[in-house]
Amino acid sequence: MFSRIRGLVSRHRRKFIVGGILVGSVFFIRYTARKLREWQEKEIKDMLERSKRRQYFECTERACSQMIVSLTSNLRDSIIKVLDTDAIINKLRNGCPDKIACWNELKVLAIARCATVVYSYSVLATLIRIQFNVMGGHIYKDIQNSNNSTTENVVQTKYMSLSRHFIYEGIKKLSSLIKDKVAEITASISLKDELTLRDLEQIYWTLMSSISADTSKDPIKNLAEYTLLANCEEEQTPILLKLFNETLDLLESEEIQTLTQSSIRSGFNLLVDHISAFFVSSSPVENGKPVQNGISMPGTSRQSSVSMNYDSSSFININKVSMRMAKIIPIINGQVPDKPSSEDFQTDLLQHLITNNELKTLGANIYEAFSF
Repeated sequence: MFSRIRGLVSRHRRKFIVGGILVGSVFFIRYTARKLREWQEKEIKDMLERSKRRQYFECTERACSQMIVSLTSNLRDSIIKVLDTDAIINKLRNGCPDKIACWNELKVLAIARCATVVYSYSVLATLIRIQFNVMGGHIYKDIQNSNNSTTENVVQTKYMSLSRHFIYEGIKKLSSLIKDKVAEITASISLKDELTLRDLEQIYWTLMSSISADTSKDPIKNLAEYTLLANCEEEQTPILLKLFNETLDLLESEEIQTLTQSSIRSGFNLLVDHISAFFVSSSPVENGKPVQNGISMPGTSRQSSVSMNYDSSSFININKVSMRMAKIIPIINGQVPDKPSSEDFQTDLLQHLITNNELKTLGANIYEAFSF
């Protein structure tokens, strides 16, 4: 029997080989087609999921930007209230007994107020971007998993309200720190001292260095201490506690601190750029804005002013232009006016923080990490 089979195979060897190849090819083609179809379906599914995740992220980004704009308005009001320069200006206008002391106090408040805007706006923009993308990532993941554990609206509201602590309480601590540092740095600068733009810039860089050296109070190294409630972990639901701890971990990360520090540095550069316009302006200014009657000097009357006149036809080396400190104070104070406008320094700062690519990348990375 075996000899017959051997003979059959020997006689039809080519047929068996060709048949085996054909059968194997059919199976291989079918297997390849099935795998290709599965791969295509997986690619389409992944593409749709990426598109959906991107759409959710873009919605989160838009909501984040709107929230930053809304909350910085409240933050700005808190800063103006804590570092109130109007009271000192009114004293000077109404005849302050010790004008030198009042002017020096105004000097500290004006410089501190601008610096506080830079620090607080940068911190708030970072905090809100972290919160929105942590929350957005969790919501997207819950929707995809369909596990009925979607973060409730009440939890979302409580979590997002964490920023209120910084706006109304943390800002007081930050303002006090900056005011004290400014007082130390500017103590040796009299009202008659001539300062160049570079000298003024150096005041803010020295302020940054002084704050950074104070590790126990530095708002960058202690972001959570300024932005989150000390007893926030008490009596919280497990979901809210999880969100709080995740936010805390991010605020304490070196990457977040470095990015916030970079935003602050950019903010001071923007502030100096705005102030530099008054060092080369051929027009006088009032309340930090060009006017026709000069810079309002809040010591005698509302109409009193000092004009800065330069020959506009000649080249001006801005680094060599100097002004008395008494003339610079109203310019600095005018950078944060009581009534904001589209040309204000803090408006440009806010726009810079919202469109900052590094902050956007941070938000995208956080969203990506928490949406899987």
